[in-house]
Amino acid sequence: MDEKSRPNILFIIIDATRADHFSAYGYPRLTTPNMDRIASEGVLYENAISPAGWTLPATTSIFTGTYVAKHGVNNENHVLGNKLITMPEVLKRAGYHTIGFCTNDWISEATGLARGFNEYYRFNYSRFIHKAKRFLNSVRNGGKDSWAFAINQRIKRWLRQNKAEKPFFMFVHYGELHLPYQLPRPYNTRFLPEGMSYQEAMRVNQDPKAFYAGVAKMNQRDFEISKALYDCALTYVDDRVQEIYAELKRVGQLDQTIIIITSDHGESLGEHGHFDHYYVLYDCLLKVPLIIRYPQLFPAGTRIKKMVQTLDILPTLKEILGLFDPELNEMQGLALPPLDKNGEVREFTIAERYKDLKGLKKSYPDRDLAHLKQWELDRKIAIRTEKYKLIDSTDYEPELFDLENDPAEQHNIFYEQKPIAEELRQKITSWRGTFTAATSAGQEANFDDAMRKRLESLGYLG
Repeated sequence: MDEKSRPNILFIIIDATRADHFSAYGYPRLTTPNMDRIASEGVLYENAISPAGWTLPATTSIFTGTYVAKHGVNNENHVLGNKLITMPEVLKRAGYHTIGFCTNDWISEATGLARGFNEYYRFNYSRFIHKAKRFLNSVRNGGKDSWAFAINQRIKRWLRQNKAEKPFFMFVHYGELHLPYQLPRPYNTRFLPEGMSYQEAMRVNQDPKAFYAGVAKMNQRDFEISKALYDCALTYVDDRVQEIYAELKRVGQLDQTIIIITSDHGESLGEHGHFDHYYVLYDCLLKVPLIIRYPQLFPAGTRIKKMVQTLDILPTLKEILGLFDPELNEMQGLALPPLDKNGEVREFTIAERYKDLKGLKKSYPDRDLAHLKQWELDRKIAIRTEKYKLIDSTDYEPELFDLENDPAEQHNIFYEQKPIAEELRQKITSWRGTFTAATSAGQEANFDDAMRKRLESLGYLG
């Protein structure tokens, strides 16, 4: 495909978003009518698995088409080295004008993930954003959001003014589903229990560190309220996505644009006694939405059950655009169906988690954290086939689940089915032998004070 005929690309990541809370995926609440409609005009992947449980490693996998163990960006290393090319870099080389709108400082110049953008806007501190947020709070909606309103104002302005002959790659990151929830009216009460005010709902703990340290107790009703706030946030973002869809249509670019909607990871909302996206690799953290709309190649109304991973997105763009950059040979992902022309079938998916307690200890230095000892320096890896999922751990009891009969991962059958677990372990060992790490451990991102404070406020860095 030559440069002039290449489609635009709108790539939306909605932070901390679970597939099973989309109404298109069967959720009983109508949370995503607009994205459901976009899915009906393209392909919805029913079993899209994130390769990691939090933003930095998961997004690095998406941007490089590689697993965490290969790109090496995790809790122990915060910076992507130069051995791997990123999605915006390769698209810029291919003649795209690359532009990013992002709310998360992990996806920034400091971590190497903002490489390759012609324009990159981090929506945390610019003068424009502060003005937009004041306007949002005081005039229009009477509440707060986490920058989606301001991002959309900037995107719509850019689309209206864009006169470039080049196709564009637009990366959009929405953060509304990440704790703490900040929502404008009327969204902030849409799914709350009858008679409950937003002020009452906001008294429920939204600090995962306080929860894990045992400072803030949460019962089942608290988690139900958290789930309701989460669904409110999802509905709000759904409307913001619709705004961009409508603007693409208005400027005559809708059918010339590949629209990709996904998430970096999911969210624990009380399942297995967990909150936010700490420590674990259960499906509430790993099964994410994945929707692609591009009528020329993705047949409307298609639902695909086979397992895919979000690191397959870059290989899919390579296939669509006919990219031949030799640095893309490092990718481990596969082209998504229906573009998997070589008939490659993913035998299993992989997700990884490295975690320590340094941040929690820094926040609660006098707190007894013995109940979390098993996660002190724990490294987890999850391998799943169509039927089974093994979560193996360096410091904690392994878990094996029969996903066909136990999709909620409630019954650990590791000791009943050790031969199956050992077979999956052998697959992990063989997989690890197929590559070497591209980035060495020990590099911390050079965040400025403002970025560090924001990440700390989101529960990172201690």
